[in-house]
Amino acid sequence: MIISKLKRFALTATLIAASSVSTYAADLRIAYTGFSTDNTFWIGVANAAAAQAEKMGVEFIDMTASSPDAAAQKDAVDRAINMGVDGIIIGSVDNRAFDASLDMAAAKGISVVAVDTGIEHDQVKSLVQTDNLAAASIAGDYIVSQIESGTILILGGSAGHQTGNARRDGVLNAGEAAGHEVIFHICDWADACAYETTVNFLQSNPDISAIFAAWDPGALAAVSAANSLGRTDDLVIVGFDGNPANLVSIAAGEQSATIKQDNVRMGTEAVINLVGLINGDEVPAFTPIDGILITSENVSDFQ
Repeated sequence: MIISKLKRFALTATLIAASSVSTYAADLRIAYTGFSTDNTFWIGVANAAAAQAEKMGVEFIDMTASSPDAAAQKDAVDRAINMGVDGIIIGSVDNRAFDASLDMAAAKGISVVAVDTGIEHDQVKSLVQTDNLAAASIAGDYIVSQIESGTILILGGSAGHQTGNARRDGVLNAGEAAGHEVIFHICDWADACAYETTVNFLQSNPDISAIFAAWDPGALAAVSAANSLGRTDDLVIVGFDGNPANLVSIAAGEQSATIKQDNVRMGTEAVINLVGLINGDEVPAFTPIDGILITSENVSDFQ
């Protein structure tokens, strides 16, 4: 009889606890603002984050701008804070733009997670990110293995951008360690700049034998530029993201390789970590996600 009562009590307590968690989760609202909605990689991050939020019974508000705009993104973060959301995920356009906003988030007890790019502020308790330096080092080693001599051109992101700098450094270090001259040019993640820079440098420096773009659309722009100059066959062109269009280019023998980021896992882990922070759980300060080298040898596995 006592055991039966204890079982009934335990079952009742479990049901009450489950009901409380379910109600609490259903009441949670989280905002998300990614790099842009016109980028294949970021579309994947957003879709994965939204799916995970739905799975956890959390309201998901996507406030991402249609194109990369640091001022618009800061405004989105401020609006989310004023809406009184429980947490915010930021995939930053400019990771230096949020100090005042994050001070406000801290004052209101709003949890914040960064995805893809780190943000230096005490209120950002968790970063979910490809290990960019390690992944770019893989790209750099691949480039070095494919060329015997010549200069490596790096098409970079924006000045001071944590993600872009790590990708630059991975290829730069590998290239210089192998004795190659490495040229770095900031392109602010702009495809038009990648195209123009590639054309200009290939015309002025015929010794260039490899090009690394820190983002895949930039690599496609470099492929187009090389095509226009008849240089595709003698260049190694490597990108970063693993976008579908780039995989097609690799399969066609134009782009040489790319580093695939697991954007599905990035979006998923960002939501899991944010909900954990909101609930007062311990979550990892850094969730590193491995990058994968895709070449003509394994591209079919990812298409």
